[in-house]
Amino acid sequence: MSLEDPILFLDGGLATELERAFGKDLSGRLWSAQCLDQDPDAIKAVHTSYFKAGANVATTASYQASIRGFLEAGYQREQAIQLMRTSVRLACEARDAFGRGLVALSMGCYGAVLANGAEYTGDYGDAITMDDLVEFHRERLEIFLQEPGIDFILFETIPSYLEAQAIRKLIHSSTQLRLPPVGVSFSCNSDHTISDGTLLQKCLEEFHSMPQVFAVGVNCTKPRFIPGLIQELTKEKEEKTILLYPDGGEEWDAVARHWKPDTHVPIDMFGSCMAEWACKQLKGKKIMIGGCCGTGPAHIASVKKHVALE
Repeated sequence: MSLEDPILFLDGGLATELERAFGKDLSGRLWSAQCLDQDPDAIKAVHTSYFKAGANVATTASYQASIRGFLEAGYQREQAIQLMRTSVRLACEARDAFGRGLVALSMGCYGAVLANGAEYTGDYGDAITMDDLVEFHRERLEIFLQEPGIDFILFETIPSYLEAQAIRKLIHSSTQLRLPPVGVSFSCNSDHTISDGTLLQKCLEEFHSMPQVFAVGVNCTKPRFIPGLIQELTKEKEEKTILLYPDGGEEWDAVARHWKPDTHVPIDMFGSCMAEWACKQLKGKKIMIGGCCGTGPAHIASVKKHVALE
C-alpha cells in the first residue's frame, strides 16, 4: 500500500464516531484537546474502527490542534506540545497494531482554531495576513513532525484563498523541515467555489507546478456539489491524486452548535454516489475517497462495497 495506488480509502469523521461510539459531548470549543488529554484510547479505537471498515488511511486527531488553541483551553505550552504529538502517535499505533495502512497528518484550517464558524466561510477578519497564516501552520508542522510515522500531510477544509496562498508559501519556505508529500483539500459552498467565494480553479492553480503537492481536492462539502466540483478538479491535465471526502450532507447550525435534523444523506446512498463519482467521473485518475463530518465507519464500508460492485 502506497500513495501510488490507484485508489485509497480515507477514513470518516473523527468527532462523529467519538459521539456515536463513546457518547462524547463534542459541542464545546476545541474538544480535541480534552479528548487527547483525557481519553486517548477512544481516539485510537476510532482509528482502528475505520481500518476495520476498510479505510487505508488514519487521519490524525489534530485538525483543531495548535499551541494557541490549547493555551486558550487551559493547557500549558509543554502540555500542548505533548498533546499535539500524541495525536500523531495514536494514529501510528493504531496503524501498526492493525498491520497495514497509512497515516495522514491533519492540518486543519486557521478557522478551525477560532471555532466560530470561520472554517465554513473563510472570513478571518482584515487583521489576519498571509504571513500570520504561514507562521500559524509552520509552528504546528514543526511540532507534529517531531513524531515519526507520518506518510503524508493533509491541509484540509481550507476555506480561504489567502490561506491557500499561505500554504503554498509555507511549502516553498520549508525545505529544512523535509516535508512528507502534501495534499491540499478545500471546503466548498457551491459546485465551483470554495467557502470564501473564490473560484476553486483559482485556488488549484496555486499548486499546479508544485511537485511536493501530490494531491488536491475537496472535503467538508455537501455531496450535492460534488459532481460539479469534479468537473473543476479534472480540467487540468496535471496528474495529481484527487481527494474527495464530502460530509454526510447534514447542515450545521453554527449558532446552536448542533446538526440540523433530517438533512443527512442515507449511508447506502452515500456509498453508491461516491462509487459512481470515483469509478466513472474520475475513471483513470488516482483518487483518495472517504468521508468528513457526519460520516462514520459504516459510510466507509458502504463506499468500499459499492466501489467493488462498479
